Amino acid sequence: MTRTVQRPREARPEPHHAGLSRADILYALFKHRKIIILTTIIGIAAAGGAFFLDAPFYQSQAKLLVRYVVERSTVDSLDAAATASSRAGGDTVLGSEIEILTSWDLAVQTAEAIGPKRLLPKSKTPPTKEAAARTVASGLDVRTTKGSNIIFVSYKNHDPELATLVLSELVNRYFNKHLEVHRSAGAFDFVTQQTDQVRARLNQTEDALKELKEKAGIVSLADSTGALSTEVARTEEQLHSAEAELAEQAARVRQLGGAVVEVNPSPAKSAEGEEKTASPGASPAKEIPSDVLEQYQSLVSSLPQLRQAKMELLAKYTPENQLVKSKQAEINETERQRKSMEAKYPDLPSKVGPVGSSRLDPASEAAHLAGLQAKRNALAARLAEVKTRIQQMSQLGPQIADLERQKELEEANYKYFQATLEKARVDEALDPSKIPNISAVQRPSPPILMTTKRNKLMSALAALGLGAGVAFALVKELFLSRTVRRAVELERFVGVTPLMSIPFTEKGGGSRRKKNKKNGAGPPQPNGAGSGGKNLAPWDANHFIRPFCEAIRDRIGLYFELHHLTHKPKLVGVAGFADSAGTSTLAAGLAAALSETNDGKVLLVDVNLGPDQVHPFFRGRPAYSLNTALKPSGPMNPAAENLYLAKVGTPNAGPAQLGFKKFFDLMPNLKASDFDYIIFDMPPLTETSPTWGMAAFMDKVLLVVEAEKNNRDVLKRGYRKLAVERNNVSMVVNKVRSYGPKWAELEG
Repeated sequence: MTRTVQRPREARPEPHHAGLSRADILYALFKHRKIIILTTIIGIAAAGGAFFLDAPFYQSQAKLLVRYVVERSTVDSLDAAATASSRAGGDTVLGSEIEILTSWDLAVQTAEAIGPKRLLPKSKTPPTKEAAARTVASGLDVRTTKGSNIIFVSYKNHDPELATLVLSELVNRYFNKHLEVHRSAGAFDFVTQQTDQVRARLNQTEDALKELKEKAGIVSLADSTGALSTEVARTEEQLHSAEAELAEQAARVRQLGGAVVEVNPSPAKSAEGEEKTASPGASPAKEIPSDVLEQYQSLVSSLPQLRQAKMELLAKYTPENQLVKSKQAEINETERQRKSMEAKYPDLPSKVGPVGSSRLDPASEAAHLAGLQAKRNALAARLAEVKTRIQQMSQLGPQIADLERQKELEEANYKYFQATLEKARVDEALDPSKIPNISAVQRPSPPILMTTKRNKLMSALAALGLGAGVAFALVKELFLSRTVRRAVELERFVGVTPLMSIPFTEKGGGSRRKKNKKNGAGPPQPNGAGSGGKNLAPWDANHFIRPFCEAIRDRIGLYFELHHLTHKPKLVGVAGFADSAGTSTLAAGLAAALSETNDGKVLLVDVNLGPDQVHPFFRGRPAYSLNTALKPSGPMNPAAENLYLAKVGTPNAGPAQLGFKKFFDLMPNLKASDFDYIIFDMPPLTETSPTWGMAAFMDKVLLVVEAEKNNRDVLKRGYRKLAVERNNVSMVVNKVRSYGPKWAELEG
């Protein structure tokens, strides 16, 4: 069938969830402005109640300068007594003074001085000093500023006279409390006694230490111990060196065997007069010719040179190089000649010394050996003496060290008590009013009326009322509400640009009339009949819906032109998501607007009949059944010029369910009719609604969205479900309420 051919799809924007805009906030605030005004009035009323119910306070202020604190206890640090505290120490000092000022003892003393009855004049029971002290402590405020050594003290009370009196008494008693905290009673006598005792113990320790050092023969234990340890190490080193030299000399003498052998004789000496003394019992050695000695010495001296030359060649060449092999052959030949001569003359190595050596004299070597033995014995004796000395020091050392530590401790105690004695001597005669380190920069001031707390409370209550209303409006509209309220929200959350946005109005056709299941309006009368002309039929020219229907008509006509829809009749379906959306009024107004274009006849079909009544705007006008309207047996009476009315079923036939099959069967009759436009007022889109099937046969479907009533998720699902069949669905937002100024609406 030609009507099922798919036409070009309409471009529609994708849904987007933009952040909150200023227009959204203004909309929420203006919509709930009455609640905001009400909560603000409640907050202001509460602030007024606080003004009259909260009694005013009077405050007196004082300032104290704390330069530093002289610690006068015999157990406190000496450094804190003599110097002004550093910045960090100053904070600690000020903190200590604040604790004294806010102490419970000081509050009790002040309360006793003034009197509990005066502090609690309205008490129903006899006031106690503890209750009066709580009054003093609750009204007291002590604070300081970072980097300053000024303490700010203030006291507030409902009685202006008590404010100054309590603060004056507290400051005066603070000076006495300060001295009580920072000094001890009877400090002078106690410190004098302690100083004498420490001095006596120090003298005893010094005498014992002196006697023990004289017995050990030392002046300083550490110096003596270090000197002896150094001497032991040096003596042991010398002894080891002497023993090594002695062993070397003994080996040399044994090697000589008592014979005088001239090794490489010097040219200056004559060979005459030299004797060779053989060892007793030893057989005379075979005489070695001088030329053999010289040849053997030459061979021995050349071997190191040949090996060094080979190492230098290996640094440049590989072992397979011809130069390296030649040098190795030369070394092998020299070694062979040396071993051959040693085999022939076994005593040859012992008779030949290093090149350039002198004749070795056995007598002198023996004398040198005796000298080395004597040196070794002397060093061993000295080492034994030093070790004995160290053993003696190890026995007396712990006693000397203990006495020295005790002496240092007693000297420190003596210095401390000596300085503390001077403090105690000054403190004994000190008057509380002459404290050198604390001064009253400002004595307690006259009472000042304090309204800051009350003003803050009033401001907080008023702001709380306003904030509660604003929070309610924003949370309800921006976070809890899921309905579509404006055309811009249809674009934002559903992704559809509405064809038209119809504002809510109280005028003719009244959206505020007594509601029924059709469109929330009472039955209109034709041609403006009724009181004041308010109950107008939707096709009446004075009905409020007509301007909007004419605009929709023009846009639908443009749609038909752009999509080349020239067949007749053109089918337009109007449906909503609820009974009160206003679909019937919009369908009637659109039909009336189309009938005025002189393009042909328009048939308005009501598919919404119920069991008890006919469509409201049919009353007083002829309404035909759909079959009769499509195939008239005679002339038809129009409801208005070129506008004809039809209904599905009869009022007593129960709910008319046109359905997909029935509508499909009517399609040939629709095509053969002489109407140019057929407007279908279709049932709401519910799960069992026939509108889902009928919409596929429409050339254009208008979905009516009731502002502030239809859920955005339901709209999105319904629109997408219809758009799957044919992409010719447009949405109209009806009953859009305006709460704020026009510029705020334009921003949205």
